[in-house]
Amino acid sequence: MRRAYGASLLAASVLLAVLSSSVASASDTPPPRKIVTGWAPYWATKASSATIVANADLMSEVTPFWFSVKSSSQILDQYTPSNSIPMATQVSTLHAAGVQVVPTLTDGTAKLVMAGILADPVQSTTLVATLTALAVQNNFDGIDLDWEGFAFVDGSSSWPTTQPNWTKFVVQLAASLHLQGKTLSITTPELRDPATGKRGYWVYDWAGIANSIDRLRIMTYDYSVSTAGPIGPITWVEAAAKYAASLVPASKIFIGVPAYGRDWVVGLSGVCPVLGTDGKPLGIVIRAPGNGVAGSYAEFVTNNAASLAASYGATPTWNATYGENTFTYSKTYTGTTATGAATSCTAKRTVWYQDPRGVLLRAALVGKYRLGGIAIWALGSEDPATWDQLRGYARTIAPDQVSGTLALSQNSVGYSTPTVLSATFRIADSSPVVGVPILFQTSNGIDPNWRDIGTATTSSSGTAQLALIGSQNLQVRAVSPGTWERLPATSPTQQLKVSRVISTQPPTSIRHTSPLSVTGLVWPAEAGVALILQMEMHGQWKNVATSTSGTGGAYVLSALGQSSGLLTYRVVAAADARFDQTAIAPFTVIIR
Repeated sequence: MRRAYGASLLAASVLLAVLSSSVASASDTPPPRKIVTGWAPYWATKASSATIVANADLMSEVTPFWFSVKSSSQILDQYTPSNSIPMATQVSTLHAAGVQVVPTLTDGTAKLVMAGILADPVQSTTLVATLTALAVQNNFDGIDLDWEGFAFVDGSSSWPTTQPNWTKFVVQLAASLHLQGKTLSITTPELRDPATGKRGYWVYDWAGIANSIDRLRIMTYDYSVSTAGPIGPITWVEAAAKYAASLVPASKIFIGVPAYGRDWVVGLSGVCPVLGTDGKPLGIVIRAPGNGVAGSYAEFVTNNAASLAASYGATPTWNATYGENTFTYSKTYTGTTATGAATSCTAKRTVWYQDPRGVLLRAALVGKYRLGGIAIWALGSEDPATWDQLRGYARTIAPDQVSGTLALSQNSVGYSTPTVLSATFRIADSSPVVGVPILFQTSNGIDPNWRDIGTATTSSSGTAQLALIGSQNLQVRAVSPGTWERLPATSPTQQLKVSRVISTQPPTSIRHTSPLSVTGLVWPAEAGVALILQMEMHGQWKNVATSTSGTGGAYVLSALGQSSGLLTYRVVAAADARFDQTAIAPFTVIIR
């Protein structure tokens, strides 16, 4: 989310080349890389939802701004009181658009309270369970923690104590969420390379949580708050991204992009009114900076920036150093003083914001450092022209699409017999995917979850092979992991049919007055397997006896009243949910 904090400029190169790159038509280019995520505030659900659905091709997940943590066991739902559409319906709508839902939880506790919760093993464990349950029970794909109290409320003197507790908590929470198939995102202000002489908000310990978290969203905005200036200078943003990438896998990192601007009072002449011309309170404080006191400022969403400038006859100017737009205008306020005397003042105001060009400049850092993407505060507030520019750029860094096939050396095997799985993956131009670890998975068709059974690396032909021992009927697939260069891919599912193995000890001959008794074993060696003794009659198999296996898989099949002659029999293990029907090779018995 957003929070006001100051910083100084850091030197870095500005990525201007992207501004002149051509955008090819969608018909001859691949789908864009999904480089955008962002927050969807509970107070602007309609606008953010429309933006998400319209631009879902650029997003793999979004972060609804819906919850606040009040204690280790209490989560405040801020969405429901503000929206008539049920939360579950909204989640389903976002899922239907093809994006994952990873809601943000802010720290809604008082000063040092959250630090105290994390310091208490019992409360910390309770909070892990509370947050995990929230994700599971609401069908969220993960959660995002935006706990800014450590940085902006508790004071830096608390950080040496808070940091190790925070790191331990994040590791535990990530493990709990991952067990449920959920992700953990962390949103923080920037940390700085100690080599610069400043450390930033080091309490959040990027290095310590890097291997546990799935996303790091950096709030690279609110650089200028108390005095007029850029919202997030491009050099400062790049320095934060570059340092983060030295500590955290770059693909996990998302840099914050503001879809808002600020409008500061930088000078004032006259005496400003308290009441407007209608006699009502003016509703704003108009204060010029001076004597250590900041000037007043207002905020606006960037999709209103052009109309704001036009309404005052101002022309926005692009500042290449900061990668932002700015303009200055004057506004006169007329009304009365608190005593009723007529008065007016003229305020000189300076505006800064990031237009689509500024957003694109920051998005270019995604390609330069192979970051996960950008995170917009807040979706629905941006200039609509932003999306076409982002889409065009995202296509230039689109990952290769990958397709896979899977073949089995034998699709039907006996119990404990191996088959070889051969998975081949290629990119769109048919080039093989070489040197990639392919994950093989199985499912028994009952449990909806897929089980990992092993990995194998693709050869120069793009093929990876793995031997699988037949243990029961299984569905099999192969998965090629996603990388910066390639999209993830899953092969079509193949069916492996497995039959039980049966041994038998039939007699070679019996008298026709004696029962025919056939004994043997069935594997896997277990009780309760349905077995059938069949006799061939006129080219058809007729059931003549049934039984079930006992302990260790032993069975006995007995048939009475066999006619004299040379008769042909076989033993069959019936099909069930785990195995196909199995029939042994026919055998003959002389009936005397």
